[in-house]
Amino acid sequence: MKKITTNDLTLINNLYSRSYTRNSVLSNANELERVQLLLIRRKLKSIAEYFSAKYASNYGPFETEMSSGNPVGQSTNLNNVWAGFFKGNSNKQYSAQISFVVNRFEKCLDVGFYFGRASSRSITNEEKRILETQFKEIGANLSASIEKNIYVKERFNSLFEYGFKAYLNGNPSTPNQWKEGIAINPQSSHIIAKIYPDEFGEIENAKLDLLVAQVVFLMGSINKVTEADKVIPPLTTEQYIKRAERLAEIGLKGELFIMEQETQKLEKLGFLNNDYPRHVALESNKFGYDILSKNELGEDLLIEVKSTTRSIDDIYSRKFYLSNHEHNTYLNNNKNYKLARVYNIENLASVEYLNLEEVIKKTDGYIIEY
Repeated sequence: MKKITTNDLTLINNLYSRSYTRNSVLSNANELERVQLLLIRRKLKSIAEYFSAKYASNYGPFETEMSSGNPVGQSTNLNNVWAGFFKGNSNKQYSAQISFVVNRFEKCLDVGFYFGRASSRSITNEEKRILETQFKEIGANLSASIEKNIYVKERFNSLFEYGFKAYLNGNPSTPNQWKEGIAINPQSSHIIAKIYPDEFGEIENAKLDLLVAQVVFLMGSINKVTEADKVIPPLTTEQYIKRAERLAEIGLKGELFIMEQETQKLEKLGFLNNDYPRHVALESNKFGYDILSKNELGEDLLIEVKSTTRSIDDIYSRKFYLSNHEHNTYLNNNKNYKLARVYNIENLASVEYLNLEEVIKKTDGYIIEY
């Protein structure tokens, strides 16, 4: 599988930012850039072909496609540069897809599950009517599966803990709005996550593999099949490791967000020094909280941070795990303890401080001694 690099993404971002005339990319790009654009398209196609072959045994054969033809078309801007594998309909614009799209504004790939945009070009009205009917059935099937199948529902909801975002008819939405909306009209609706190049300037295969593995199960519910026929392949050991790394990354981002807020607060209060605030979670997990700071009276303040990529209006953002050690730390220090719930950490982050006396706490699991 060929790798997308920082140089590839930089070139496409530059081409995206330009305007073109005469329906030609060469009106504002040189021949070398045109050749490089074609090579990047082919790289993306090779990625789509790799994953198409990998998951065909689970979900049946796919068709692969990439952005092709005139890169500008009827527009004055470059069309999206992408590739993907799809099924559910003969026309990719009326199908479900796993796609890899170069982001227009950032040096990253948007990876995820897409419904087509239901283009009406080059087809008759009768063909369009048939395709639209089939397209709506695909959306309704997936919506019903998420609602009724506990395993599909659980995997669907877990997507949004790892940075996936839902878009309904091209607009940001909550997962629940997305599930309900695709039952009516799935057009231009998708669930995507961003993946950036690593320190070597390449998009890491293992991280790309994890994103696809987490979202590809949706392809198993676009057709109406019995619950017994639905296959949700488990993650591999390597994918579980990468997922754990991803969760740790999200947690660290939330802690750094609160560290910055506490630093600004203590500076205003005149309590800022080398010991306060202190990111104790980086030293050890023995503390039972993440950040040591001070309150307005100069007293020690223990802050536990729980972060999520979900938005504050997502009902599932109201659920998180608190260990026994963390809870005992709260019980022993409840007068100078705060729990910071950080939402939407990878976009416009916000924080809510929760009172643990006012939330529902459920036990989950057992401690076994022998």
